Amino acid sequence: MRVSREAFLAPWQAADYAGLKLEAIYEMLESGEITGEQTDGLWRIRKSVLDAWLDAEVEPEELERLTTKMSRLTEEQAKQVLEQAQS
Repeated sequence: MRVSREAFLAPWQAADYAGLKLEAIYEMLESGEITGEQTDGLWRIRKSVLDAWLDAEVEPEELERLTTKMSRLTEEQAKQVLEQAQS
């Protein structure tokens, strides 16, 4: 018998893992863009769900929206990401 263990991340861990602002993770949970589970009022996000979201294809318009939510990008770096994606 094979036992599979699913990793669950707290929102702050998911934000750090994905390189997003914590507020962005909460916005995505509330909008349903990513799914999570609430236990005793605390969100938990399956790592596999976050990985699938990170691996999904992104349209240029969506990429522009996402760059504002990235925690490790300056405005100049965000512009560079968008320029590279469009070329």
